[in-house]
Amino acid sequence: MKSKKLQSQVLYGADYNPEQWPIEVIERDVVLMKEAGINAVTLNVFGWGMIEPVENCYDFNKLDYVFDLLEHNGIGVVLATPTAAPPSWMFQKDPTMLKVNENGQRVEHWSRQAYCPNHSLYRENIRNMARVLAERYGKRSNLLLWHINNECILHCYCDCCAAEFRTWLRNKYETFERLNDSWQLQQWSLAKTDWEQIRPPIGGMTHTSASLDYQRFMSDSNMQGFLAEKEEIIRITPDIPITTNFYSIDFLGQIHHQWAPHLDVISWDSYPPHRDYAVWAAFQHDYFRSLKQAPFLLMEQASSNVNWKPYNPAKRPGMMSLQSYQAVARGAEAIMYFQFRQSRGGVEKYHSSLVSHGTESDNRVFREISKLGHELEKLDKVLQTRIHARVAVLFDITLMWLVNWNKTSQDIDYRSTVTAFYRPLYEANIAVDIVHPLEDLSGYDVIVAPMLYMFEEGVPDNLRSYVEQGGKLVMSYNSGMVNGCDVVEYGGFLRPIDDVFGIIVEEADALEPNMSNRIEWRGKSHIDSSKSSTSSTRSEIYRTDKWGEVVRLNGAEAIAVYLEDYYAGQPAVTRNGYGQGEAYYVSAHPEDSFIRELLLDVCSTAEVEPLCPKAPKGVEITIREDEGQRFMFVLNHHAAPIEIDVGWLEGAAWKDMLQQTSISGKVTIDAYSTLILEEEQG
Repeated sequence: MKSKKLQSQVLYGADYNPEQWPIEVIERDVVLMKEAGINAVTLNVFGWGMIEPVENCYDFNKLDYVFDLLEHNGIGVVLATPTAAPPSWMFQKDPTMLKVNENGQRVEHWSRQAYCPNHSLYRENIRNMARVLAERYGKRSNLLLWHINNECILHCYCDCCAAEFRTWLRNKYETFERLNDSWQLQQWSLAKTDWEQIRPPIGGMTHTSASLDYQRFMSDSNMQGFLAEKEEIIRITPDIPITTNFYSIDFLGQIHHQWAPHLDVISWDSYPPHRDYAVWAAFQHDYFRSLKQAPFLLMEQASSNVNWKPYNPAKRPGMMSLQSYQAVARGAEAIMYFQFRQSRGGVEKYHSSLVSHGTESDNRVFREISKLGHELEKLDKVLQTRIHARVAVLFDITLMWLVNWNKTSQDIDYRSTVTAFYRPLYEANIAVDIVHPLEDLSGYDVIVAPMLYMFEEGVPDNLRSYVEQGGKLVMSYNSGMVNGCDVVEYGGFLRPIDDVFGIIVEEADALEPNMSNRIEWRGKSHIDSSKSSTSSTRSEIYRTDKWGEVVRLNGAEAIAVYLEDYYAGQPAVTRNGYGQGEAYYVSAHPEDSFIRELLLDVCSTAEVEPLCPKAPKGVEITIREDEGQRFMFVLNHHAAPIEIDVGWLEGAAWKDMLQQTSISGKVTIDAYSTLILEEEQG
């Protein structure tokens, strides 16, 4: 795919939905956009009914007017295809286009994403809509980017999807005999003797192999709709970049690494929790940046609270700007919101926006929005710089489904386990990429693989090669249990690379909440205390809970052992030299401090050190750099000011990018504030 230049400035703006507003409100809103420093808006995300109110009868008057008004005011447009919200006439024409939910019920048309993604009428009309929009607006001078559909995480279980699923399976497995074998359907007399016997997994997860492939199929179905629209658009506007906005990884529906090659730029929508927002968002920024190893766009976030969580507290003063700068610090080159003006009706009327009910712009949120907008104007130099990571965490979104379906303990959760192994790297300000297990791993010194429950075809060879060539691999419990069909391979856990770890896992122990164990480092120099930054202060005994495994050494050495229960004295954490590298296995769920000491020790032996070892807890530091330019972001996630010494990078001189003043030594950073530094040349 050819490179397409997106922008020369950090994009700042929001979704704008002109179908909701009269002209006089739209004109007032554009004035407010200029006041807030907005330079881009996302148009037409759900506006299909406005521009095609009747089949093949188009009304572009309002959208044309808004395009003209934005162009006159120097505001760029991210133009969406409104295909996430087909109009009512389309469902009336063929009610079978309404999706069927996982309980087998056909929905009514009272929300967006009410369609079946595989329905022929839907596919025909989205192609037509993409073509019409490209022909009408493709030459506009302020068209920056195409935004296809919206959060393509739709699921449907209708007859149309059933037929397409059978075709998908035939392409993958070729014969139902091979399907029976791959899914192990001889069990419980589930073997199929005809393709027509295969139906979608109504009722949610049924047979895990079938459910896994159905999730993969739905990701492919949504992607085929995206590609159909893209084909029409690039035929007419080949030089305008294309994206679609991914939703948070906590919402299932897309296998992102399969979509990424088809996007010119990655974009995603961030709605972090109020508590622990920093590590939650940092992980996902790293994940979406890593999909293309390139800067990404933050396409949506909330200016304050949302309306759809169990509790919806407002973002405290400064927090909205801090979260925006965190995105920039980790690779974002657009800061966008949902949405500019708060909706008056529907379920999102209490979702925060830039212009709110009642006071509109005369409030704290709009003042913070405006301040941030004018600050971002000073950060254009940061564009196209990179995060250079020597450590990667392996993550496979399909494991969020599989681990949940195959729980032997309700306390075992893939997402939280991955976070437990990511957190100490984040808190140490070590740059991390989040990559799929099949990606090229050769550029990393350390790979962390928490709960890699499934070894898809190619994954064992990729991991073996990585360690053999000198890498350091840390893997956690409940890994290597099944193949890519969620079926256990002959030979036990970690097959076929148990020799890389030099161990045999005999059995697993899923602990109840009142059960725990303890583990002890085996000697103070358990890894390499001469290089460890923590060896002089470490504890020796740590609590574990949730999980334990009985491990037998088969060439590896135990660097920590269990102290209690029937596997007392058995290995808890092992290390094995293999080829030119090392493989570590953590068979328990230790407390956070143990994971921190283990990972920082492993990183230290690879000469990967924290960016600022003396940084206070709760201070996030990243560096973006390229071709001799370095930019440092120092983020204070505390509700109170902190003091920090910025002179730890020897030989570097820095200036405050926002204030354009030289800076050195100790500085104070206000609560929920960010210090952005540019290295001074010469």
